[in-house]
Amino acid sequence: MVITCRDKSPGETMTISLYAHRLSQPSRAAEILLRELGIAYDWQEVDFANGETREPHFAEQINPFQTIPALVVSGDDPDFVLGESHAIMRYLCRIAADAGGDAENAQHWYPGDRDARRSARIDQWMAWHHNGIRRYDMFHDIMNLHLTLPMLKYELQSTALKPLQDGLRSGLATLEAHFERQPQDTPAAPTLCGDAHPTLADLTITCELYQIVAVGYRFDRYPQVAQWLNGMAERDHFKRVSEEVLEQGRTIREASGDYLELDAFA
Repeated sequence: MVITCRDKSPGETMTISLYAHRLSQPSRAAEILLRELGIAYDWQEVDFANGETREPHFAEQINPFQTIPALVVSGDDPDFVLGESHAIMRYLCRIAADAGGDAENAQHWYPGDRDARRSARIDQWMAWHHNGIRRYDMFHDIMNLHLTLPMLKYELQSTALKPLQDGLRSGLATLEAHFERQPQDTPAAPTLCGDAHPTLADLTITCELYQIVAVGYRFDRYPQVAQWLNGMAERDHFKRVSEEVLEQGRTIREASGDYLELDAFA
């Protein structure tokens, strides 16, 4: 399926394919950025839950890291293949003009060498994302709880989910304190760099946290974080790409919500 967010330029030969799945946080971040930049792309859904990323054809031809998202740019010989969402998003901002996208908008998301200090701040938060937020990803354990027998659900909540919740609180507190330190004249919806326009860092981390917002978790204890998340979630492309995870979250909440501590951050 080719998803076109713009008209192709005459004579354009670059073709971008995104190998991803919308229940994957990094996949959604990469796809949202493609749409924000107005870059047309070929969507290739990867059944990562059933091990497609570990099949030989994927590891040999698409991404030797055996993860999603992965980006394949055709038009040169050989194709340019790239894994890891952070690298993919920085690359997309750098090639937006060549890909027929909005180069000026790309500078808002990630300015690269044009503004070394602002890029460094974005890079800092994207690096922090791995250990500050992503290491406490709860969604896969929530899925396991949802699919297991009722007699085991409370045990999974206690042994698997509670330690992740405890760890995530530290990251949420770091974010909350950061937003509280920002000047009072910052935009109504906070951003990590204090600008009116969000960056790759905002997109990366909010996609991560939105995964459990979809299930029904609230961040009342962290009002600045909640406001920041809501601001990102109201963006049109964020909403459209998040429809699938919202539906999955609704299914989990209706079937297994009683077993989850949905007020863990409230």
